Amino acid sequence: MEKRTKSFLSKTAPLWMFLLVSIFCALLAAFKVTQKLDYRFYDTMLGWTKPPKAVDNILLVDIGDTALNEYGSWPWTRDILADVMLRLKEMGANTAIFDIEYLTPSSLTVSDNINQVMENACSEGEAQITQGISDFASYIQNGMIPTGETVAASEELIHNTVAPSFENIFRQISNGLNVDNDDYFARCLQFFGNSSLTINMREIQVDVSPEDEDYAAKRFLFANVADSSNLIEAGNEYSLREEKSEEGKDFVPAVHSIISHAAGAGFTNVVVDQDGTRRRVELLNSHGNGLYTGQLAFAPLVRVLGVESMERKPRSLILHGALLPGKTERKDINIPLDNHGRMLINWLREKYEYSFKHLGVQNIKYMDDGENGIFEFLLALATAAPSDISETGALFTEQAAELAQNYMDILQMKEWLLSLCEGYNIEGNAIGGGISGSDYEQYFQLRKDYFDAVSSFATSLSSLTISDPDLLETVQAFVETVEIYTENDTLMRDYINGAFTIIGNSATASTDLGVTPFWRRYANLGTHANVANTILQEDFIRYVDVWWGFAFVFAFCLAVIISTNSLSAARKSVWGILYLVLPVGILILMMAFFRIYTPVTVPLILAALTYILELAMSFVVTEKDKNTLRRGFASYVAPEVVSEIVKDPALLGLGGVSKRITALFSDVKTFSGFTETVNNVATEDIRAHNELVKAGRESGKILSEEEISVQGAAKGASRLVAYLNDYLGALSDAIMLEHGTIDKYVGDEIVSFFGAPIYDSNHAWNACVAGIRMLQAEAEYNKTHGSELPINPRTGKPFFLRSRVGINTGDMVVGNMGTEKKLNYTVMGNNVNLASRLEGTNKAYDSWIMCSESTWVEADSGEHKDKLVAKMLDCVKVVNVEKPVQIYSIQGLRAEMKPEEIEAAALFNKGMEWYLKGRETPTGEKDKQDFLKAKHYFEEADRCYEGIDSPDKGILSMEKKMIERCDDFFTNGLPVNEKGIVLPWDGVYTMKSK
Repeated sequence: MEKRTKSFLSKTAPLWMFLLVSIFCALLAAFKVTQKLDYRFYDTMLGWTKPPKAVDNILLVDIGDTALNEYGSWPWTRDILADVMLRLKEMGANTAIFDIEYLTPSSLTVSDNINQVMENACSEGEAQITQGISDFASYIQNGMIPTGETVAASEELIHNTVAPSFENIFRQISNGLNVDNDDYFARCLQFFGNSSLTINMREIQVDVSPEDEDYAAKRFLFANVADSSNLIEAGNEYSLREEKSEEGKDFVPAVHSIISHAAGAGFTNVVVDQDGTRRRVELLNSHGNGLYTGQLAFAPLVRVLGVESMERKPRSLILHGALLPGKTERKDINIPLDNHGRMLINWLREKYEYSFKHLGVQNIKYMDDGENGIFEFLLALATAAPSDISETGALFTEQAAELAQNYMDILQMKEWLLSLCEGYNIEGNAIGGGISGSDYEQYFQLRKDYFDAVSSFATSLSSLTISDPDLLETVQAFVETVEIYTENDTLMRDYINGAFTIIGNSATASTDLGVTPFWRRYANLGTHANVANTILQEDFIRYVDVWWGFAFVFAFCLAVIISTNSLSAARKSVWGILYLVLPVGILILMMAFFRIYTPVTVPLILAALTYILELAMSFVVTEKDKNTLRRGFASYVAPEVVSEIVKDPALLGLGGVSKRITALFSDVKTFSGFTETVNNVATEDIRAHNELVKAGRESGKILSEEEISVQGAAKGASRLVAYLNDYLGALSDAIMLEHGTIDKYVGDEIVSFFGAPIYDSNHAWNACVAGIRMLQAEAEYNKTHGSELPINPRTGKPFFLRSRVGINTGDMVVGNMGTEKKLNYTVMGNNVNLASRLEGTNKAYDSWIMCSESTWVEADSGEHKDKLVAKMLDCVKVVNVEKPVQIYSIQGLRAEMKPEEIEAAALFNKGMEWYLKGRETPTGEKDKQDFLKAKHYFEEADRCYEGIDSPDKGILSMEKKMIERCDDFFTNGLPVNEKGIVLPWDGVYTMKSK
């Protein structure tokens, strides 16, 4: 009986242990112990899903760093964004949503440009009065006013022109001294039309009268929401508890004097998970009595889509009868929600600056500046002396005056239209009727006609002869201003037309920044754009409760344990990998391919613990294998090397194999000079500080000259290491990105190879591309760190780091070298040395990347044929290598090069054909005219670079090197031996140094 019991327990032990593990994992899920880990897994898996596309018409209007520098620190006076609303309306924006809370009224202010207001008022008045008097005098002169009616006509002039002009001057100055920016902003909101403001749903110590709250609730909240189970309110309460904030729920709309002119409003509050990241958002917030506040972007979006009704289900919110942009038929949009009624945001992957369309407030305001500038120019031209312009000058001054008057008429119409914007009543009807469609059409047509006329006027002015230099300068500035304004107006209309616009603060110093699954600093303004984008694209993340994932993994593991119970320990461990990988893998794949998310931490723990316990009951790998792998991992850090060792532990032995691979060497040009400069600068820094200590302006010990030298050398060495780490790191990254292996660093030199330990048939191509990418990374490093690098005393400019690259392909010994205690996976052989020599050969040709013929033949073949551009050079005998080597200078990838550079390479290669002509038959006599023909092509190639900006321009030129060599051979003849006999022409150049 006891034996049967033990046998039963032994056979069922895996099941009992599995049940205990399952209970433990169930407790983890119930108490949300792993929630923060789930957040991290979610962020990672979200990155594996197909990125959503950005809706074309979502536009973020940024109050960024440039705008704050231009218009001062936040908060601004409200007239600035009011002007923006007028411009957005004219440009055809569809919706304007403010992610800015206007919770209190602002004070009356004096206009920031009161001097300009007074000047403009006086200028306008002066122009009107001058024009009136001029017309009056003209009428008398032409006999259009009888002598007996002169007094009556003058009184009419005073009554109709002079007096109104003075009244207008007084009114404009008065308005400038007592600016009600709130009223102006509110009227501009109504002028725009489909504008939306904020409602704060938390207690923020702002008093709102019952009347104002009732107005906002009845005007802006949704009453067409079906929620029979009261799920929305339950979710709101959960989110409030989850915040763990002392702030309770409230209802604080924007100040009534402003929000009463808006078309809509939504709440700004966003769900922030416990780790501080924004992943989800509530779309509706219950206000009671069947009314619901919409989220800031969701509320206006519902109106834009013309949603007929909404229905809340346990796991979704259905928008009935939505009409998506560009569609002709309405449809229901089913928005999946998590178990507390929040929509998971499907974030764009890009940084805030590169996600969606952006437009800075300053760019919009610049249009206003241009418009004002045009008007000021017109006033100046209207008062110019006609004789200074041309024989028909009077006609142009009259046209300028007429255009200025037209603009003032437009301003008056704008004032009239804004006066019609008296707000909306509680039913949402414009008080007094508001602005009609025909009013808008007439106003914008007047503006179009005005700017068309201004453009034509500017064109006609540009052809005139103007004698007055000051007036000529004014006219030229006017023409340029009109051209810029017209061009920007066209571009901006295309950019803004139909835009779903969200306006808010995105400055780097702003507190309105949050954390997303992809970025640690992301302007919260972009959150609302991502909410709208997720809905418009219908690209949703569907949430499945953790218990479903737990149940799936539990059932799968249980089935595997039962089905493998009779297998051997070794087979059990193999099958155990299935329930470690397969069920959790399925959950991950469901997210990656179908955007169906269930928390995976608890299911993963369940599978992992089950596997570990199964493994504990089976056998362990032999100690010998463990020691072998441990030695391997301790000796190597390169992932490719580790992979080879894991596949074949015998590789840990000493020795190597011969492989045809490619070696790449790089070395910093004039590194000794750079090192000396760094040390000198560091020493001078120490010396300067020491002088301050001597003068009593700094604390510290006064150093002797010897101590200054010692400390300067130490500081210089530290700086040099920092420079090299950053610089060589950038170059090394370029090598590894092209599948190269870093062998070692020798001072400023990088030794690397391609094609080992993992063989790659494209090793020659990868090495050439790596050389190109290294120089690109080098250029970016110098650009980024230019201000940090020491100044080159010879040039007075930053001492930029430049490396030469040598590449060779051939048979090399690759493997572990060293001793049993210290191994190094490296390459050696003559072909390795040749790559090093080619790096040094660059100097003789003013080249940066030099490769041997063996490398070029392999790289420029197959699918990569003609993708590289190179200049063929001659054959050289490098130091310690007797066999001549045909060499090539890699110029770049054809697809990335300028046409002039490609043409230069082709011309250079034609020149080399003439230069090398005859080397196939070295016994024959070389025709010296070949050098003149070669020189011609080299000169043509050199001229191709004249219009190209290059850091090497005027310093290095492969063409000039070859021109000098052609001149030398043509003038002095071919080389002779010690007996004075001309050597046969073989096109070989012997290097005298490494």
